[in-house]
Amino acid sequence: MNRAPSFSSRHFLPALFVVCVWGMSFAVTRVTVQEIPPFTLAFLRFALASLLIWPLARRHRHTRIDREDRGALFLLGFIGVTVYFGFENFGLKYTTATHGALIVATIPLTTEAVNAIRHRRRPRMAVIAGLLVALAGVGLLVGPDKGEATLLGDLLMFAAVTSWVGYTFLADRLTARYPNLLLTFRIMTVGTMTLLPGALFEILIQPLPRPSLAAWGGVLFLGASCSALAYHLWNQAIPALGVGLTNHLLYGIPLVGALTGVLALGEPLTPNILIGGTLIVGGVFMAIKKGGEQKEKAG
Repeated sequence: MNRAPSFSSRHFLPALFVVCVWGMSFAVTRVTVQEIPPFTLAFLRFALASLLIWPLARRHRHTRIDREDRGALFLLGFIGVTVYFGFENFGLKYTTATHGALIVATIPLTTEAVNAIRHRRRPRMAVIAGLLVALAGVGLLVGPDKGEATLLGDLLMFAAVTSWVGYTFLADRLTARYPNLLLTFRIMTVGTMTLLPGALFEILIQPLPRPSLAAWGGVLFLGASCSALAYHLWNQAIPALGVGLTNHLLYGIPLVGALTGVLALGEPLTPNILIGGTLIVGGVFMAIKKGGEQKEKAG
């Protein structure tokens, strides 16, 4: 019998820090993307993150990616970085950080539903119930009382959710075969390279941006804290705290994202956002928690 990971504040506090910075990233992106075009911002973010992770990934420099896995690795970098953050950055240019964080919170539930469809089985009742509850929340969120958010921005965020679900299924096989840090570094470098054409296109069609110091601070926060440092700390926390606890901590991301949007950016906390956000997070938690309990009993 495998020994369950023991609780350790040495890893719990860094994991909590990661949840906070990932939650704050929606507001930071929302502000920064107003000065730096979406693809350019994503390119700068992951170029910086790749440079910072490179020294850590060198410990696995003798591990080679098998030839048959290289195409999948390229797709992971393209879909998980270029496509996802392209949609997210464009989405946050046209919608609020609050909307963005709550829409992204539907990823676990969407993944559960798609997984059931892929295996041609009926979703568990908990997933169906959670999906209906979350959809009710989404309906309130994208309803007529949108404030500064736009339907275009919200739809782009849903496109980001779809791309991340696809990335999750693609990553399933490779994450079991290669060290996580090496895979993260390779995915980020592929994403950086495939973001470059979009960034160059943005420079060609509009004047080269002259970001403020605050915008460059946003790039530094997103690249160093949200991508490089956060991924490294999270990868250390998973084996120390266990998958169950770390996954439950992720529920804090949309809450931090919504609070940051309201408190830092002055975004309105309308009744639709309050009720809709509660329904989304509650629906996701209902489905995933029930699934976790069933898996533990089956084991």
